[in-house]
Amino acid sequence: MTRHVHFLGICGYATAGAAMLALEAGDVVTGSDDFAYPPMSDVVTATGIRWENHSDPANLDRWGVPDLVVVGNQTRPSNPEWLEVQRRELPYTSEIGFYVEVAGERVRLAVCGTHGKTTTSALLVHMLARAGLDPGFRLGSTSLDLGGSSRLGTGPFVFEGDEYTTAPWDSSPKFVHTRPSAVCVTRLEWDHPDVYPSLDAYRKPFVDMARGLPADALLVLCADDPECLALRDVASCETTTYGTGVESDWRLSDFTDDGALQRFTVWRVDAPPLEIACTFPGVHNASNAVAALALATFAGADEATAVAACRDFRGPARRFEILGDAGGVTVVDDYAHHPTEVGAAIDAARARYGARRLVAIHTPHTYSRTRTLLESYRDSFALADVVVIGPIEEARERGQPATVRSEDVAERAGPTRDVHVVDSSEAATALLTSIARDGDVMLVLSLGGFDKLAPRLHAALEARRVRV
Repeated sequence: MTRHVHFLGICGYATAGAAMLALEAGDVVTGSDDFAYPPMSDVVTATGIRWENHSDPANLDRWGVPDLVVVGNQTRPSNPEWLEVQRRELPYTSEIGFYVEVAGERVRLAVCGTHGKTTTSALLVHMLARAGLDPGFRLGSTSLDLGGSSRLGTGPFVFEGDEYTTAPWDSSPKFVHTRPSAVCVTRLEWDHPDVYPSLDAYRKPFVDMARGLPADALLVLCADDPECLALRDVASCETTTYGTGVESDWRLSDFTDDGALQRFTVWRVDAPPLEIACTFPGVHNASNAVAALALATFAGADEATAVAACRDFRGPARRFEILGDAGGVTVVDDYAHHPTEVGAAIDAARARYGARRLVAIHTPHTYSRTRTLLESYRDSFALADVVVIGPIEEARERGQPATVRSEDVAERAGPTRDVHVVDSSEAATALLTSIARDGDVMLVLSLGGFDKLAPRLHAALEARRVRV
């Protein structure tokens, strides 16, 4: 029987993905959001979903009373539409609760951790699809290989295990609701200080998850991260580890990069070594590939097929996405927003592009994260030649007092490098086109996309080349 499902916060990546699954399942889908903007607002509109860019109790009657309301986690407790849902006692669930319902009793695979979740999840889905297993999935970004951030599928269901809060009534992280058959933890480093006041608080749900896994589950851990590896001591199921150290069950070594593919060897106990070539540069991305491989083979994918899938993996949008060359300059767009991720992306660019001049453009994300992790920026830009810092992206902290400045980040990015601070994407484009040299690599690092700076910069550099 067709049902009417209404989504609050419909233009969030994960919530929009849930709405797409509802459409795919044949449901009538409507929704609402506040201050939604492209690309997801355009994506939702393009599907034909009827939605309003304004929360209003009237939305619950505008297209008929919904049979179910799905509440995105960005919905504030004071949201008038959410308050009306409760007053009228309409059936509701969280966004992750909806995905879990869709996954049903299928094999569930979860990718958790502070860094690398989207890339690892997307590669895992790519491997399973290449192996003919027709995976369903929930990602935090659009997969360039499969299109969209979600799909129903009929085989194993892949969850990107978000550690942010579940819903207005549930402050627990989303990943605790996925109840996976196998799970990996890529890294465990303090993040989201607006929710977790300390590393201990951030660590706790990961520990609880490891302790609560069923005995026949598999927990895959990055051995290069001591916090991550420590989960092995509390796990209630089989564990396997990967990393560059000799103690790893899957040990990575012999890294090379020819400018198109990163190649490395994986050594295993009681199994022949694997020679892997993957499209994404950097040791952290090689580790992500091995984590995905461990989960894919657990779910029944042929090992050789999964390994081969690494060679043509396009990845999720804005994860070291190479937009191309313009005027002799290579432009790369990346989602990195945590200082550790910024450093890893810059390291990867250096591994891929060698001695070419590397210009890193970064917009810090939220006052709380930037202030709490400020000193970590001292190591983030070590391999960049030029650094440009944009305005702090307020995101969910819009309207709150500014407790830290972009200049504070810039002070820690220098003083030995050429460091600039700009107040807008327009100013960044003007600066970058003025300083661009033939052979430069310009790496844009921003969760919010800095007003689509990377494609705008690429276009401006191309226009400059034409004029010249």
